[in-house]
Amino acid sequence: MAVEAAAWELIRLTFNNENTMILDRFRSLVGYLLLLSFFVAPAAWAADALVLGVVPYLSARKLAELYEPLRAHLAGELNTPVVMESASDYTAYLARTAAGEYDIIATSPYFGRLAQREQGYVVLARPLTDLEPLLVTRASDGPAEVSGLRGGVVTTSDRLANLTLAAHRHLVARGLVPGVDVLIRPMGSHANSLAALEKGESSAAVVSVTTLKQVGGDWMARLRILARVAPTTPLLYLAHKRLGETETARIRKVMFAFANDQAEGRRFMDALGHGGLKAVTDADMRALDPFVADLKALLAAR
Repeated sequence: MAVEAAAWELIRLTFNNENTMILDRFRSLVGYLLLLSFFVAPAAWAADALVLGVVPYLSARKLAELYEPLRAHLAGELNTPVVMESASDYTAYLARTAAGEYDIIATSPYFGRLAQREQGYVVLARPLTDLEPLLVTRASDGPAEVSGLRGGVVTTSDRLANLTLAAHRHLVARGLVPGVDVLIRPMGSHANSLAALEKGESSAAVVSVTTLKQVGGDWMARLRILARVAPTTPLLYLAHKRLGETETARIRKVMFAFANDQAEGRRFMDALGHGGLKAVTDADMRALDPFVADLKALLAAR
């Protein structure tokens, strides 16, 4: 982020090479503060800034790295400060979305449909690629089939994550009731979920084709796909209706041009495994309604 570059430059000018220990401590402190800022309220930055809220499916640092090209491009093209934020978990993110604390959201599909129907957001775009949920296990000693998960643990990023709800339906259809026949254990991020699987703390993990790409590393060499869950509408971009039709249309145009026509935008899409952006259809959104019902039932049962 621009603020990060400015912070490092201030530190560089303040300390010389003989003060490397102090410099390192300042770098750590500023890095911590920047990471913390990913979760704070918009007013803490600038009242006139647009807030890009990204669903917390990966660590704050990884999300900031992945979505920074989009943030920077929007700020430049819209000639408006844009800050990127998330939340401590899916529950907090959903609450902040419902409260209208984000101007633009890059959100999970079920959250996106709920935001469109009930929370005052207007659809902007979706990736070209569908979301492909996976149940994965260790290549070396994981169960041979889904029935082998009975009595075991399946790790996931968050209990409200779209992948978790899709996995619930998949397991139930195969005779495994989550919470009865198999324990679903949220781990806070996909990286944590996969790490728990690798350490033998679970029998399988719920991920997706795109999140495996985004997490990085050689996970596919160490994993085996246990089941492919039915693909769904992927991550969605929406804007709050308070921005107005003209500004919303402008944001949509900027995003499409960036993702589909510009080299940096295509690299951004490639890093996410999204292939580009396209318009969202009514059919895309209606297909999410059964999962939104699952989400609302889960929230009501808390």
